[in-house]
Amino acid sequence: CYPFPCLCTVSRIEARSEQFDMYMQLDVATEVYPMRAGDRFTMVLAPTLNLDGTPDTGFYTQAGRKTLADKFDYVMHGKLYKISEDSSSGQATKVYGFYEFQI
Repeated sequence: CYPFPCLCTVSRIEARSEQFDMYMQLDVATEVYPMRAGDRFTMVLAPTLNLDGTPDTGFYTQAGRKTLADKFDYVMHGKLYKISEDSSSGQATKVYGFYEFQI
């Protein structure tokens, strides 16, 4: 939790999608965004925070403009650093994405 990362409590949550055949584990800074078992939340992955879809500059600015982040209570940014597939089960292929996020 910027600017005091040593004071931040992080909890790993496990979640299942209500709309898709998807399961995930996610680390959440629960001092900033408290979560309990049974809570519902919306997870959005977006390539940019700009409402018009243009790429981000790579720098965060509070220039008084609205962004996708304004629509949510808790926002993280990060990168997809690994993706792998598992089709050995004989069922639908499972895709694993490994992301690193920062709040």
